[in-house]
Formats: sequence, C-alpha cells, structure tokens
Amino acid sequence: MQVVSGSRSLWIYSLLLSSLHLWEGQSTPTPPLFLPPPEIYIHLRTEESAVLVCRAPEGHHGTIFMLYKYREKVDSQEINSSVTEVQFTVRLQEGDSDQQELFCCLYKDQGGRYSGFSPYLPLEHQKADADPTHPIPSYSPPVLSVTPSTGVVKHGDMLSFSCSVPTLPQSLANFENKPVNFVLLRTAVRTGVTSPIFQPQSSRTTNPEPLPGLFTLGPVRGGEEGGYTCLYQIATKKGLVNSTVSNLVHVTIKDTLPLPTLVLQQQTDVWHLLCRGSPAYPGALFSLYLADHDLPVATQRATSILHQVAFPVPVQETPLAFYQCQYTVLLGEAWSNSERSLPLIVTKGAAPPAMPDAPAVDWPLVLGSLSAVVLFLCSLALVVIVAHRKAKAAAEERKKRQEAQFWTQVHAKDHIVDLTLRRASFTSQEWASAGTATETSSRSPLWNSMSTFATPSHQIH
Repeated sequence: MQVVSGSRSLWIYSLLLSSLHLWEGQSTPTPPLFLPPPEIYIHLRTEESAVLVCRAPEGHHGTIFMLYKYREKVDSQEINSSVTEVQFTVRLQEGDSDQQELFCCLYKDQGGRYSGFSPYLPLEHQKADADPTHPIPSYSPPVLSVTPSTGVVKHGDMLSFSCSVPTLPQSLANFENKPVNFVLLRTAVRTGVTSPIFQPQSSRTTNPEPLPGLFTLGPVRGGEEGGYTCLYQIATKKGLVNSTVSNLVHVTIKDTLPLPTLVLQQQTDVWHLLCRGSPAYPGALFSLYLADHDLPVATQRATSILHQVAFPVPVQETPLAFYQCQYTVLLGEAWSNSERSLPLIVTKGAAPPAMPDAPAVDWPLVLGSLSAVVLFLCSLALVVIVAHRKAKAAAEERKKRQEAQFWTQVHAKDHIVDLTLRRASFTSQEWASAGTATETSSRSPLWNSMSTFATPSHQIH
C-alpha cells in the first residue's frame, strides 16, 4: 500500500506540474510542448549503491537531467552541451528487505522544454545476512593499459586498450567462472559523466570475434579525452557479477601545430611585428609575448581567410626586447596551442636592423619582370609571323593576277586577221590603167607575195 500511495502521489504531482507548465505557457504566444519521457534502468549494482542511467528517447537530447526518489528530487546534472543520457549514483539505505525505493527521472532541453516523468524503477534492499552461506565473491581488479603508453594522442590517431584479468583463485578458476564480458568505462573531462563502452561495438579488429579485453577506439576526433577504467563480468548462479574497477588511465589529445614565424615588417612607414601561422588553420587566434613572460602583450584574431596578423610594435621600456608569438585553433571540442616562435630582437629608438638571412635580391620582383619580358617577346614574335604570312599571301595573289592578264593579251593577238574587201566593178579608165599596171608588173623581175590577192577578178557581165 505504501508503494501504491507513493505512486499515486507522484502521479498527482506530475499532473500539477504539467498544469503549471500549461498555465505558464498560456501567457506566451507560443506555449512550450512537452517532450517524451525518458527511460531509467540499472547500470551497475552493489549492496550499498547503484548506478542508474536516465536516457532520453531516440532523437531527443537534454541539457539538464533530474533524478527523483518518490516525489523528492535527489540529484540533477546540468551539462553544457546536449546529451542523450547521464548516470546517477545513489546510495541505498539500510532497511527491511521487503521495502523498495522508487526512482524516476526527467530531462530538459536547450529550448527550456521539460519531458514527462519516466516510469518508476524499484530498487530492492539486500540484507547482508540474506544468504550467509553464499556470499557474493569479490574478484580482483583487472589491469588496464593503453597504446601509446603515454596516453597522449593527436587527431586521427588510434587508441588501443587492453584489460587483462589477473589470476583467479584456484577455487574459482573453472570454466564457469571465466570472464564473459569486458566493459571499458570512460569519464569525460568536461562533463564528468561516465559512459560504458562495450567490446563488440567498440572493437574494430580484423578478426570477426574480438579478442577478450581488447578495445580499439579511433580515429581520434576530440571527444576521447578523459579517464578510462575497465572491469570484467563473471556469470554466477545469481547472474553476472562485476569485478572491481581497474586502475585509471588518462588520455590527452594534443596536436602538434606547425611552429609560427615572427618577423619585423614595415607597412606605410610604420613597423609591425608580423606573426604567420600555418596555412592549414586560417582564422586562428594569435598572441604576442615578451620572452619568458606567461601573459601575452597583445592578442588578435586573424580573418577567416588569412593565417597571419600584424601587431604594432609595443612601447618598450628597455633598449632591447625579445618577442615571441603563438597561435591557437579549435580542434574538435578543445583549443590547441602551438609552440612559441623563435625570439625576435627589437631595438628601442633605432631603425630595425635588416635581417641577416634576408635575401639581397627581390627574387619575386625579378622573376615577375623576366616573365613580363618573355611574354612581350613572344607576343612581338607572333605579330611579326602573322604580318609576314599576310604579306607573302598578298604578293602571291598579285603575281597570279599579273600572269593571268599577260596570257589573256597573248591569246587575243593570235586570233586577229585583217581582211579588207574591195569592189569588183571597174570603169573603162580604171580597166585601162589596171591593164597597164598588169603589164608593168609582169615585166617586174620581183615576186609579189600578195599577187594572189592583188590580181583582179574578171566577171562576165
């Protein structure tokens, strides 16, 4: 009856809380919607305490998780980023073995919406003398090791954990008491939430059957940083029994960023300290330091497309000052700092000395000038070739026209014949003169080539 009464009271409390949220929502134009309730289950259990997991439904996340015992809130966890589940450790009170303790939980998302209460989870008390002849055995803790042994990795690296089981007592060293499961526990650095990593899901070995106690994680993306422990489970007649947790192994993610460079540069008659980082990390945060000083002199963020910034030369109190710079980038969920650049000497009140290793010739300018000259010569040569080809084609065309005109004139001269027709009738006087001429011509000793055409024809009338 006590359990039923407590459940009924909690149901009334949930109804009142829901009514309160609805009443508050009526005063705003957009009333909040309630989220689906989470589920609660037991992750680990001992005689004195239990680890409860409050998990939101699939597709939902929360920033605040609250645990209730009957109607009283006994614990809550507020997380910076939205997560799906959290763990609560509760200590069980000593009492009658028939008495139960009821626990439930709810969560709140980033939008301020609350979920409903999860179903009750009963936890029964266990008497220390309930079964004195069969005490729960206590197994030795395993030994956890990690590769690399230092626990320091970079983004993209792989982590390999080995949870080795110590030698069991002779009375338990039989087949039935061999470890059946290995669990790797990770405690996040920021949230402090411990989450289990089971071997079948996390093992990425080439063998279809994962090796007992071997966990492989990676490639590292930023969320693997934290503390790791492991335990093993042995099957007994009463169920699975957990061993004591192993030693703690810390994993740190540290990327080795390229070393920046610091040079003295003049811009519009003003000297600046130019700090240049890696082109692979544009938009980084740059800091300028005095050598052997922990706090920066100046801090400036580069634009999203540049990997360098220019610091004005600070006002110096000493004749000589050594400056260094450093840049910081966000890798995953953590900020990573590069090493400081080599020290740069700056003299007070005098023109900055020229860098000894600076080139005397401005090679980029020289190469650019040579490229411009070569391009101009190539263009000029191309113009000359095109002009020569056009002049040659024009000369050939003119020659062809002259030859055609010449042959046209020659052929026209070959076909011209001058044929003059004369009249055939003569008068008596002309006839007499013609006869005299005939006699004279007959007497002439010279031959006339045109005699045939000159001889008159006689017609009979």
